[in-house]
Amino acid sequence: MRFFYLFTLLITLQSVFGFDVNHYAKSNVTNINTFNRIAIHADQLLIEMPFAKAIILNKEQKKQLQERVVIKVALVYTHYRASATFNQIELNKKRLLELKKLVPELFAFPVWKYELIGQTDGNSTEECNKMFHGFVITFRPLSTDIYAAQESNYVKQLVSNLSTIDSLAKDTTPKPFHIKTRWDNGYVYDTIWGEEKKIDFYPSPPPNPYLASLQEDSTVLNAFSRNKNWTNFIVVTDATGSMSPYYSQVLTWLRGQFNNENARLFVFFNDGNRKPSDKKLPLETGGIYVTTERSYEMVSQTINKCISGGAGGGETKENDVEAMLLGLKHYPEAKNIVLIADNYERMRDYEFMNKINIPVHIFLCGADRFVNLQYLDLARVTKGSIHLTNEDVFELDKLKEGETILINEREYVLTNGKFNFYHAKKEVL
Repeated sequence: MRFFYLFTLLITLQSVFGFDVNHYAKSNVTNINTFNRIAIHADQLLIEMPFAKAIILNKEQKKQLQERVVIKVALVYTHYRASATFNQIELNKKRLLELKKLVPELFAFPVWKYELIGQTDGNSTEECNKMFHGFVITFRPLSTDIYAAQESNYVKQLVSNLSTIDSLAKDTTPKPFHIKTRWDNGYVYDTIWGEEKKIDFYPSPPPNPYLASLQEDSTVLNAFSRNKNWTNFIVVTDATGSMSPYYSQVLTWLRGQFNNENARLFVFFNDGNRKPSDKKLPLETGGIYVTTERSYEMVSQTINKCISGGAGGGETKENDVEAMLLGLKHYPEAKNIVLIADNYERMRDYEFMNKINIPVHIFLCGADRFVNLQYLDLARVTKGSIHLTNEDVFELDKLKEGETILINEREYVLTNGKFNFYHAKKEVL
């Protein structure tokens, strides 16, 4: 458990806020021979630029960048220099700036991974003109009915595994045995009582490769294990596509809560069931499922209803606040809310977070780099907390204007009552 450290912010020309372009322009380079534009998959998009120039050639791709969740940005260039005075780092900066001009919201939440890729082929301007230069954008896969069915089956298999493990632990029926002889300075006769049955705790993840990559993230279980003093709370969980590794941890946690009645209500939301994006309004999106049951078997049924209700996921916004307010409507006696949230998403109803009048403890899933600024604001406004895989952050409401906080080795500053990225002695976009 860690309480935040405060740093006095000195307003100088060397202390700036925003996206740290210098860091990205000078990142470590992954070298390849030639980038094959034909090899990109369905959830990738190319933003093309000419050789040695910072001009976006296909600005019509802007809409996808605004509507889908970006999980990785890669900048591709060639090592060949047509001029001895050419500065690749400066060109990288200009290209990043052009992308920011096209889609500023992408840089407002840079939680995505970044890679700088250098092509070693191309030994002349003519050869380089034929090669790809620009950005490779990787999106989170859109949720589909197939993915939803796979996630639902995953939850059912997890519950089956947990039930089997519990049944084996309680089984007191006589087991078959046989005698085994071994040599140990004389013959020794061992009684072997049947064969031990071993059940994997988690089933194999759904085939979606993105979900498989999240399987080792134990944010939810870790955060619950470190924080056992909350009472009378509601658990509100994002159950949109890509969140199955996390809401499955809620079920695993519930299995160990036989005598714990602190979690009084469970809420799952999928951001509007199958409602079209243009019909989703703040606090009126829907797709929220509530249960007062507290056994993992019964809670799993609510999760599956939520998954089946809509193929949410892949969009850039979720209805977190609406789900929490509905939970409070069902259980107004709650003293705390545990929100299991997707760090890659923004809140569709962010401007209404002041309607929540109890602390919100946010388990941020997928926050291995930057922390989503909106959830920092939510924790501060509600006098709640932020919880990452290996870190807890409390008392954000005590942070004063202009002070900074270090979270997961990155700094954030409070400016005009909201959090922003903070970089000292660096150049930003």
